Formats: sequence, C-alpha cells, structure tokens
Amino acid sequence: MIVAVIASSFTQGNIANHMLKMALTNMVSLSVFFSVDLINIYFISLLNKAYLVAAIGYASAILFFTSSLTIAMVIAVTATVAKSIGQKQIQQAKRIATTSFVITFILSIFITLIIFCYASELLSLMGAKRASLEAAETYLKLTIFSFPMIAIAMQVTAILRVLGKANIAMLCTLLAGIINALLDPLFIFYFQWEINGAAYATILARIVMLAIASYYLLHRYQFIASQSLLDSWANIKKIAKIALPASLTQITTPLSHFYITYEVAKFGAESVAAWTIISRLIPVVFVMLFAMPGAIGPIISQNLGAKKLNRVKNTLNHSLNFIIKYVFVSALILSLLQENLVNLFNATSEAAILIRFFCQYIAISFIFVAMNLVAMSFLNNIGRPKLATLLNLAKISLGTIPFVSIGAYYYGAQGILMGQALGSVVFGLIAVVVCYFTLSRLKVN
Repeated sequence: MIVAVIASSFTQGNIANHMLKMALTNMVSLSVFFSVDLINIYFISLLNKAYLVAAIGYASAILFFTSSLTIAMVIAVTATVAKSIGQKQIQQAKRIATTSFVITFILSIFITLIIFCYASELLSLMGAKRASLEAAETYLKLTIFSFPMIAIAMQVTAILRVLGKANIAMLCTLLAGIINALLDPLFIFYFQWEINGAAYATILARIVMLAIASYYLLHRYQFIASQSLLDSWANIKKIAKIALPASLTQITTPLSHFYITYEVAKFGAESVAAWTIISRLIPVVFVMLFAMPGAIGPIISQNLGAKKLNRVKNTLNHSLNFIIKYVFVSALILSLLQENLVNLFNATSEAAILIRFFCQYIAISFIFVAMNLVAMSFLNNIGRPKLATLLNLAKISLGTIPFVSIGAYYYGAQGILMGQALGSVVFGLIAVVVCYFTLSRLKVN
C-alpha cells in the first residue's frame, strides 16, 4: 500500500485561494451537518404537533452543549497538529492526533453517561413541561448515545482538512447528511416512529460519517502513531493548554442558548417552536460564519509554525472582509424569503410573528457574530486561548444575560432577539479590536 505524502501546504501559495477553498469545502460539510437538524425539524413540523418541535428545541440545546465541547477539542488538536506540520514534524503531529482521539473518546463516554442519567432534570431546568418534556427526554436519550461517534468523527474530518484534504472531509459529511435526509421520512412517517425516527436517522448517519472518515485518515494516510506514556503525557499537556480555555470559550455559546431558551419558554410552546426553527435556521443560512473559523485555523497555525507572520495577518484580513459581505447578502435573502419560511414550517400566530421579526430585523446583526467567531479562531490559533475565553465569558455575562433579560421584560419574545443582537454588536466590535491589537504585538519564538 502506498501512503500519501503529508506536507505543510498552506505556507505557500495565495492566502485568499487557500482560505476560499478551505471555507467552501468546510461550508458544504457544515451545511449538511446543520441541515440534518433543520430537516428533522421540517419533517416533525409536518405532523402539526407544536410540542414535538419544541421538544427537539429543548433537546438540541443540550446537544449543542456537547457539540461545543467537541469543537473545543477540534480547535486544540487542529492548532497543535497544524503547527507541528508547519514545523515539518510529521511524526509528532501523528502522536498528538492519536492522543487526542483517546482523550476525546474517554471524555465523550463520560459526558454521555451524565446526560443520559440526568436528562429529565436538565430538560426541566430549561423549562420543558408535560408532553414536550416527555418527547424531549426520549429524543435526547436516544441521540446522546451517538455523541462519542460524532466527537471522534469531527476530529478526524478536521485533521483531514489540516492535511489539505478538505474534499475528502466534505465527502464524509455529505454522505452522512444524504443518508440522514433519506432515512428521516422513512422512519418518521412510514414506520410512524415520529420524533424517535429522527433520532434513529441521526445515529445511523453519524456511524457512516465516522466509518468513512476513519478509513481515509487512519488507513489511507496512516495518520496514527504508537507512543510511550511519557510522550502521551507531554501531548496531553500541549492539547490541554489550548483545549481547556477553548472549552470555556465554546461553552459560552450553548450556555447563552440555554438562557435564551429558558427566557423564550416563559412565552409558551409557540414561541419555543419559533425559537427552535430560528436557532436551527441560523447555522444553515449563516453556515459560512461557522465554516470560516475552522477554515482559517490550519492556515494560521501552519504559517505561525513556519514563522510567516505576514501570511497570518493576511489570513485574518481576508477572512473578515469575506465574511462581512457574506452575512450582508444572506440577511437580505432571509428578509425577502421570510413568508416562504413561515409557510414551509407551518408556523402560525406567535411563531410566525417571531420568525418574520428575526428575518426582517435581526439577521443583519450576524455581521458582528461573524466578527466575533473569526476573532476567537484567530486568538486560539496564535496561542492566545485564554484571551479568547475571557472575551467570550464577558460576552455571555455582560453581552447576553442583561440585554436578553431587559428585552424580554419590556418587549417579550421579540425583545429577547433584540437583546441578543445588541450584545453581539458590542462584543463583536470589541473582539476585532482586541484581535488586531494582539496581532500588532505578536512575535514568534
């Protein structure tokens, strides 16, 4: 068997082209990943049972928390692996990846058991009641068992992108998404499993994604290495140096989501159903916001390892310029298609009003969410994860809770969206200023 050659491909060539290729392939992968949730909600909405849509919303808020912890590990492993590849230390990069897989598997099993045992309590804490609580608990307990699989799969596909194999990473996610989309109507309607069917489809799709991605990384590229306990401990410290603060950074987003869901729940099942649709619509429509941080991470880390600071700065400039234009166009499209979305998800009364309000007035504020996400990725990959954590903790404590609470008190469910948007504007600008200030003082040892 011929093993593919591994090289630091991002330290040469046009930065904009590298960024665009990585971002677009990552966008396709994430589009499929996020669309799975939206497809689940779409098919469940056809049952005309608002409490089932709300149930997925409650469960998804907790699953979002697990995904955020997984992303923290992805950030850590891609930053350390990419830097080692930039320094042409390929074997060291393999050992770091192997250590990360083991840590992720152990942690994901632990988190799975905790959520399974306390599912009802967690959902009740978020405001789930009666029929919504029962359905959400069933869906959550089924889906959470696939968490270890998706946690490893996300790391494997991320490392494939670090190696410059973004097309393969995209293929893995794309096939999984297609399988999920095909199985959803079969399980939900034909077998009449309703919300359980959506969970089964998601589990099978994740199995496929992990199997294909692992084949390429571990077999085709032989990106795995044996190591001593001493080497493993050294690698754990390298990963933890980024993963721990990155975890704190990442959990601020689901914590913010928890709090918003809690506030929205005060206004009834219709409002929760609307928030569920909106929160699943956001990553699909604004998928590039979530694709860009993962796309620029390996480029920044490889060039930092190769001591090419000018290319690091250019990566930041290009990414911000592109992402702001993207959000502006996407928000305009949302505004024009708001009625189509209301009809697509069979939204009525309060749910329809909230969806229209988001599309018309709130979507444009995601320009500042984009700024914040790019800035956080930049800080994590240049070795400033603690600063990224500090900014995100400030965002949830000062930029979310006060704004959302005041908005809910004076303007109801719409005020919650207004408060979240205003907080994003303030802290998005702060994050970009901090990012460029840190860049001006950056030195490579």
